[in-house]
Amino acid sequence: MSANVPGRIGLAEKEYALILEISRQPGHTQRSLSKSLGMSLGTTNLLIRRLVRKGFIKISQLDWNRTRYLLTFKGATEKARKAYHYTVYTHRLFRQIRENIAALLRREHASGRREFTLVAEDEILDLLRETIDGLSLEGASFRFLRSFEQVPPGVDYVLTATLQEPPRSSGGRRFISLVDFENIDYRIT
Repeated sequence: MSANVPGRIGLAEKEYALILEISRQPGHTQRSLSKSLGMSLGTTNLLIRRLVRKGFIKISQLDWNRTRYLLTFKGATEKARKAYHYTVYTHRLFRQIRENIAALLRREHASGRREFTLVAEDEILDLLRETIDGLSLEGASFRFLRSFEQVPPGVDYVLTATLQEPPRSSGGRRFISLVDFENIDYRIT
């Protein structure tokens, strides 16, 4: 699905960001596009020229010093395609996280563990709660935290779903990751 594969028509991330910004506000100047996207003016200019060449945007000269950038039908179609693939990817990622959570919690519960501490980002924390509510693990209790600093002393086992790095000196504490943000196919077995 990578947009940077040679020979593909798709959009690279910066091109996609530029198309999104143009679709939000066609009256942007190159300078305002550059500023709103956090890119240099030269990079913005290069990307605009590339998008024009690909047929995704059209430049309309309003007068000698005003230019308007318009999304073409091809550009709007590509924008929609990219948004669709992102949505599918996100859905797959969340489904995989749910499966990992369920597999690990069932396994640990079956081995006798009843107390679980979970550290996760806000959105994933909600997903953890929803998944756990549907598992019906008899006698299990759950502590949901947003950072490793909140983990109380004496906890020996921490499930994680965060981009934060676990502390280096863990004092014998085990950290088990429920998700690999780089590998959508990461499975807990």
